[in-house]
Amino acid sequence: MSEPARPASSRRVDVAIAVALWLVTSLVLQLASRREGFARDEGYYFHAAEHHAAYYEELGTRLGRRDWKALRDRGLIDRYFSYNNEHPPLMKTLFGLSWRVLHKCSCPTEAGLHPLSYPKRHRTLGLLRAGEAMRLPAHLLAGALVAAVYLIGRRAFGRAGALAAAGLAILAPRHFFHAELSCFDAPVTAMLGLTTWAYLRAQQTSHTRFAVLAGVLFGLSLSTKHNAFFLPPLLLLHALWLRRDLLVSDPAAPPSSKLRRVLRYLFQPWALAMALLGPLTYLLTWPYLWFDTVRRFSGYVSFHLHHVHYNIEYLGQNYNRPPYPWHYVPVMTLLTMPVVTLLLSVMGTALWWRQRSQLLDPVPVGERSGGELSLVLVSALWPLLIIMRPGTPIFGAEKHWLPAVPFLALLAGAAVAFLVKQVSARPARQRLLAPLIVLVALLPAALSVYRSHPYGLSHYNVLAGGPVGAASLGMNRQFWGYSVRGVMPFLNQSLAPSTPVYFHDANWFQLQMSQLDGFLRRDIADSGMEEPGVRGSRAALVLHEKHFNKYEYWIWDAYGTTKPSAVLTHLGVPLCTVYERPIPPRGNP
Repeated sequence: MSEPARPASSRRVDVAIAVALWLVTSLVLQLASRREGFARDEGYYFHAAEHHAAYYEELGTRLGRRDWKALRDRGLIDRYFSYNNEHPPLMKTLFGLSWRVLHKCSCPTEAGLHPLSYPKRHRTLGLLRAGEAMRLPAHLLAGALVAAVYLIGRRAFGRAGALAAAGLAILAPRHFFHAELSCFDAPVTAMLGLTTWAYLRAQQTSHTRFAVLAGVLFGLSLSTKHNAFFLPPLLLLHALWLRRDLLVSDPAAPPSSKLRRVLRYLFQPWALAMALLGPLTYLLTWPYLWFDTVRRFSGYVSFHLHHVHYNIEYLGQNYNRPPYPWHYVPVMTLLTMPVVTLLLSVMGTALWWRQRSQLLDPVPVGERSGGELSLVLVSALWPLLIIMRPGTPIFGAEKHWLPAVPFLALLAGAAVAFLVKQVSARPARQRLLAPLIVLVALLPAALSVYRSHPYGLSHYNVLAGGPVGAASLGMNRQFWGYSVRGVMPFLNQSLAPSTPVYFHDANWFQLQMSQLDGFLRRDIADSGMEEPGVRGSRAALVLHEKHFNKYEYWIWDAYGTTKPSAVLTHLGVPLCTVYERPIPPRGNP
């Protein structure tokens, strides 16, 4: 199903389109993220990002003085990389460097303001707020993924279907939400997509540069999140299946010729590049592993193999330990992805499968096949199947199988390409109507992103009855404490100076960033955690998740009232409630 070689002018147009998709997607995410509340995990990564930026700044200063020992200074590395070492460093480093160069310094010296941990200590370009600068690398990577999806789709089924696939890859409300954040889930989705694109190009061309690129991208994927460890078996099985003709040789051929064919079959350039350049890139980007490597890497692996099981509500039941229901993953996918995208994906799979003989039969030696169908199908299913194992920790819903989304979008793009060809047998009319068909395919997904923003984790599609229907079904409506941003205007306007507030599921790092960027008054203080924090507060928040019910009871008991001061809702579903401690009458202690 891959297209024949295209003229250079057509390739230049496609490169220009891919670059435009990258830039537009990155810009849209950057602008949209300015309404998005900071998430709890972002707070930890902001803190780690500053450490990483400080490391490279100090390293550069010492190298500038020709202090070459700085490269192997364990004390320097441990000081800046020990914090949050349970996660690889790449994105935290990019967040920190982006922040170091681009953010506007906002460091008040007025007395009485609550001190922040982000002091002014250097010059910057001053182009973005601190949080915006931290988030920018994630936006750029998500844009690169959209470009890669377009390039894969362009070779597989043409320009119209590729544009639809590229748009649908980001126009999924939950993917769009994660792509806005300084976290790892959307970036690793992008890295895996880019690595897969480079691998496909290495299969389709004799140029070794794509094999080298696949190796480097794989190493960067490993340095983004541990999901990347599951990619090589997928690509290896695909490559061995696609090139199995190399095992079929002429019986009359000399043994040396047969041996060369077997070696070409087993040792393909992309695989060698990933095996050599991948670990090397991984190690170079993670200085923390340069010392005591075996113990530290073992600790990293152990952390994720024995990851804590968080709470998740599903069909009215709260789960916080395995076994999880096997149907959690497909049901959540069915209820959160845009319905039109799902329908087009099923249609594209069926249409593409009808032509499977072109892709699944052995390819004659010397010819190149795209191999897109088999790889796209498996890449769409593989992330889901990994998480469907009953013992796999479920503590973040769809973000753990997010790498399936771009490949579901590619399947949908195949359906759009088919529909374009059905409108007319005349190519000129197809070109005329193609933009309209692509727009019709993208519009429902775009509207779902618009309606869900900035509460993407509360999004459920029409099959669930929207957010209200999902709440009635007993589905998890949020996590990470990001919806606190929605009640900050009320807190800023209503609270007395220096009011201590119980912020529930929001951590102090994310609240500091909200204060730094001007979303929350700087005199508002965090009263602490759990019941002591509730009792020491003058105002309290509760974020509505099933396992958080006890906190609301604590607030009622401590405040002596059940009357809320404000309730944040999204399309009719409560997300965050604010309570204020009643002021006692004069003379009453």
